[in-house]
Formats: sequence, structure tokens, C-alpha cells
Amino acid sequence: MTVQDENIVELFFDVSKLNRSYSDHKFGNKIPFRGQYQCLLTLESHGKMTQKEIGERLGIRPSSVSENLTKLEQKGLIIRSVSDRDKRVSFVSLTLEGQREAEAIRKKKALVHVDMLSYLTETEKLQFANALLKIKEFYLEMGETEFE
Repeated sequence: MTVQDENIVELFFDVSKLNRSYSDHKFGNKIPFRGQYQCLLTLESHGKMTQKEIGERLGIRPSSVSENLTKLEQKGLIIRSVSDRDKRVSFVSLTLEGQREAEAIRKKKALVHVDMLSYLTETEKLQFANALLKIKEFYLEMGETEFE
């Protein structure tokens, strides 16, 4: 059986969408919106950051970062503090509640990922990982200048 490249890529994106729906179902109403969720996990893994650094790491517009951070701040999950060195710069960090929320989301995300791959044998998982690594290497070898 031969499969066209287009069909493989479409299948990959179909699975990605299904995983997102399944993940949303598993998280229930507890999960913040995706942008907020990504900001929380970025702050959890990298610690205190500027709004600009968060946007660069996530690859999202400054206005989107600002909107997500405002919502997280209103929920008491982050706090902003002005730099001692440069009053024009403010840092964003997680509150204790934000740390708890990020940890809970990370744990639930890990469970969803285990569920997602539970139908694969160890050999299939290794083959899948190797295929994804090859695709990732292709994009990394092209370099960012190829996309501009």
C-alpha cells in the first residue's frame, strides 16, 4: 500500500486536532485558554521573565502576550514586578497559586500524552519518534531565515 505525502500530513494534523479535543475533555473546565496555559508552563519551566521574552519563546505577538498575562494576573496566577535596574522593564513570575496550577496542568498533560500513545507498541513508539525527529531536523537545518 502506498500513501501520498499529502494524506500523511493531513492525517498527522487530524490526529493533532483530535488530541487537542481529547485533551480539552480530559482537562475539563480547569484548563485556562491555550495562550494562558502556554504562558503558565513557560514561566514554570523558565522562571521570572519579561513579557518580551515570553512572547519570543512562544512565538506570539506582544499584544497576545499582554492579553494573556492580564487575564492570568486577574486570576491571581502571575505577578508583575518592575526591574530595579530599569523601571521601563517589568518581570512576570508565577504566584504560589500559579505554580500549583502550572504543575497540575503539566501532570494532566503528561497523562493525556500517555493515553495518546497507549495504542502503540514500544517499537512503534520508537519508529514514530524517529520519524518526527527526522522531520524536526529538516526544519532546523533549513534555518529560520528560510521562513522569512
